[in-house]
Amino acid sequence: MRSGRSIVVKRNMMAIIVIVVIVAATILLTPIALAGAVTVPVSQIAFSENTTGSVSLGGGCYNPDMVVLCNSTTSSMTVYQYYFLTRPGGVVRNTDTNVNSTAGSANITITMFVSTPAGQQVKLGNTTISGGVGNRTEMVYLSVDQGVRASGQYTLTVSIDASIKLAGSTKSSTVAAGFETTFKVP
Repeated sequence: MRSGRSIVVKRNMMAIIVIVVIVAATILLTPIALAGAVTVPVSQIAFSENTTGSVSLGGGCYNPDMVVLCNSTTSSMTVYQYYFLTRPGGVVRNTDTNVNSTAGSANITITMFVSTPAGQQVKLGNTTISGGVGNRTEMVYLSVDQGVRASGQYTLTVSIDASIKLAGSTKSSTVAAGFETTFKVP
């Protein structure tokens, strides 16, 4: 009787070990299957927007002549770094540089598209930001999920629509700005 119980315990332990191995293999292989590679390119593009009555662009992607000069960076990282560390932060990350809610309020919608070297256009969706008026810096992260896979030249198109209500004003003003920039994946 003891040997029968021992066999059952050994089988249960073996089943648990097999399940753990299957789960671990799934966790390790899923990112590679999604990306189709062990390493992926990640492009970072920074720009700033200012909502103090109108919307204006600044940062590394803008100069006064409305010529976009974006200093994007592209690096390579493992799929595990991308899927477990970078991707959870989102495509657009916002930093309030100089925002004042007592000066007014702004509702900002950022819409983005990426054009790939193959001519495919990928809509990245909308990002909505609500808060005070002022300056914010946006960092855009693009990789395999956004169509940035192969080497070549890509184009990022950004449009910003904002509804701004300054303190003491009875109505909001709606303003828009946008830019297009190219970046290269080696």
